[in-house]
Amino acid sequence: MTKPSKIGHLEAAASHHEKAAVFHREASQFYEAGKNYEHAAHLAVLAHGHAQLAIDEVHVAAKHASAPSSAGAVDSGLTAAQHHAAASAVHTQAAQHLRHAVQLFDADRSAVAHETQLTLALTLRALVHGNEAAKQYVASLRTKSAL
Repeated sequence: MTKPSKIGHLEAAASHHEKAAVFHREASQFYEAGKNYEHAAHLAVLAHGHAQLAIDEVHVAAKHASAPSSAGAVDSGLTAAQHHAAASAVHTQAAQHLRHAVQLFDADRSAVAHETQLTLALTLRALVHGNEAAKQYVASLRTKSAL
């Protein structure tokens, strides 16, 4: 029997990833255009918050699931726009894996566990991209204030 609350948490996590993807995509567009960095930073904070909420929802759905220890290597030579675009793509992938987990929930719990673990790894990767973009933004603020 399906536990509606667990499926609800997986669906909520997927929704948070989709929202984070939108905010990162919009932040990327602002950085790419070279304008309104403050608004882009605000969008990045919103994306980060949704990523954190997605992690919380997955952990509630799979109480035994532990977060992967590493997000893997992320190219630090990317621009802020590229980091946000990458984070958007990774959040979209994470949402797709969670939607797939919901579909498999009654049929294959081990596949659901695999999908949620993969999602957690993708989430960490998206967070690293967001953090790299944030570092670049703070550095640009320091450069502006030094001038």
